[in-house]
Amino acid sequence: MAAIITAERFASMEFDYIIIGGGTAGLVLATRLSEDASTIVGVIEAGDWNPNVDAINVPGLCGSILGNSKYDWSFNTTPQRHLGGRSVFQPRGKALGGSSMESCTCLSSLDASTYRASAREYDAFEALGNPGWNWNEFLKYFKKSETAMSVTSSTAQENGLRDPDPRYHGVSGPIVKAYPTWFNPLHFTFLDTLETLGIPRNPDPDSGSNVGGATSFLSIDPRTARRTYSASAYFQPNAERQNLFILTNAVATKIMFDAITRPLCAVGVQYIHGDQIYCAAVRKEVVLAAGSLQTPQILELSGIGRADVLEKHGIQQILDLPGVGENLPMVPTRPQDHVKVYSIHEINPDNETLDDALDPEVAAKQWELYKSHLGYLSTASVSAYGFLPATAFASETQIAQWKEQALAAARSAPASLRKQLELQIHWFLDPESAEGELLLYPGFYHSSPRKPTPGARYSSMVSSIMHPLSRGSVHIASPDPTAPPAIDPNYFSNPLDLDLLLAVLKFALTKVYKTKPLCEAVRAQVAPSPDESASDEALKEYIKKECACVFHPIGTASMLPQEDGGVVDPDLKVYGTSNVRIVDASVIPIVSSFWSLQISDNSSDTCTANICSYTSYGVCDCGEGR
Repeated sequence: MAAIITAERFASMEFDYIIIGGGTAGLVLATRLSEDASTIVGVIEAGDWNPNVDAINVPGLCGSILGNSKYDWSFNTTPQRHLGGRSVFQPRGKALGGSSMESCTCLSSLDASTYRASAREYDAFEALGNPGWNWNEFLKYFKKSETAMSVTSSTAQENGLRDPDPRYHGVSGPIVKAYPTWFNPLHFTFLDTLETLGIPRNPDPDSGSNVGGATSFLSIDPRTARRTYSASAYFQPNAERQNLFILTNAVATKIMFDAITRPLCAVGVQYIHGDQIYCAAVRKEVVLAAGSLQTPQILELSGIGRADVLEKHGIQQILDLPGVGENLPMVPTRPQDHVKVYSIHEINPDNETLDDALDPEVAAKQWELYKSHLGYLSTASVSAYGFLPATAFASETQIAQWKEQALAAARSAPASLRKQLELQIHWFLDPESAEGELLLYPGFYHSSPRKPTPGARYSSMVSSIMHPLSRGSVHIASPDPTAPPAIDPNYFSNPLDLDLLLAVLKFALTKVYKTKPLCEAVRAQVAPSPDESASDEALKEYIKKECACVFHPIGTASMLPQEDGGVVDPDLKVYGTSNVRIVDASVIPIVSSFWSLQISDNSSDTCTANICSYTSYGVCDCGEGR
């Protein structure tokens, strides 16, 4: 295999392109660039290549490696002022495949869902100053990235799932996606309940309109019952290429620049392998694909960013680019993420849930079923969703009040941030825009500090908001490149976000779980407890105590006009440089309801032909390895 080489050999070579991060986006780009046999491509990845790990390949083991330092960076936020000083866990994949390797279910960030945002949200990229970045163009690369499988499950067919429409789904791409092969007993009960509440079934949420209850495609190949992600789908089939070189277990420390040339011209990348420091040379371009939490860290370690941040850590500034890390009040492009909170109900014991897996006999039976590509190990645990317009979970009076609060926030914001907030307000008022999300989990929610009763069966529901107004920051915390960055999402700094999440949670508790047919399966509410749900204020405290990120941080090196705090232009090139690009989720300029996004696949066109383009599958709303 030519691809994975030693640190010494990597340092001895001169590459056309060096990609920092062999994660979700980096491997897609490396594969596309190396299609040209005359182009020498190098990838620096902090983690390892793990092709034979069940916890990665078996869909039903989703999330089992979260927090494992071999595969996960296991970051935590700074203490959050509006969460009573809590720090919030921020998992990020550390291996070839990045967070697409680690996912709680499969494809998008830490989830298997291949959901897309609405067409209007992709069009917002263009509205914010990026010509050519819109739904129609994205769709081309969505389709290029994927092979959508026909419906084979009789359960799926009986419940109205149909073969994918080729207008919206690909037929020959590397990522294989399909509907689940196993459905938890409340999957369609949940969707029926949403219909009873006036939220219609959406037969294809990937068609440009995602509002409604739906069954998600999963990035699982039903022919093998194995997950498909960037390492298995893009890298592994092409690992024998003689012009593609991967360095694993190496941490990129900074980009090296020519001391004289302006704009700045990258000439190489410095990295650590073991206890040795090396430098690899580049002829054409350096491409950052380290993810939303570590791309700004590498830029700052390289001397690119705000002077005060760099000076604090003894780093000489070589390029003033205040949008990096996004922490100035006057800089709008700060990190953005969805925020979630869970609820748990005990349900009738005749329902098969993931709680059954605690029984060794049941677990052994499931492994036998998996050998035939059956059972809940063969698929993702989460595939039933409800994407809700504000009118579903709020009254007209509430919406009017929230609109005034949001408008006030927009009026007091810097002009550049105001553009984003005005778009978000428009979406909020649109009955065809998803503002809240419900996700059904068939079992006792795994991250709850509470303990299930042995032998009992549970249903959990995750409530999320899609377009939070709060913004945060990511900056270096030390000049040591192996130290984690300081991650401050600044959750609920805009109190409207807390009000919205409260409304979505109350909709789940007081409407969804109390409406037929779902209510007929419910025995008792477990979380929040009666005391925790006694009032709105009590529920707000519960949210502050239990809320978490949805693993989709974006925007820390936004693709925006430089005067609006942008870090990269529409060609993904870092302002003030001639040959440094970013292809990961840090360039996404505004938070949307998507769980996956395409930026890096056809950014190979950008690198080779200087054409503005996107990825197929490449950028996930997540961090990558580096």
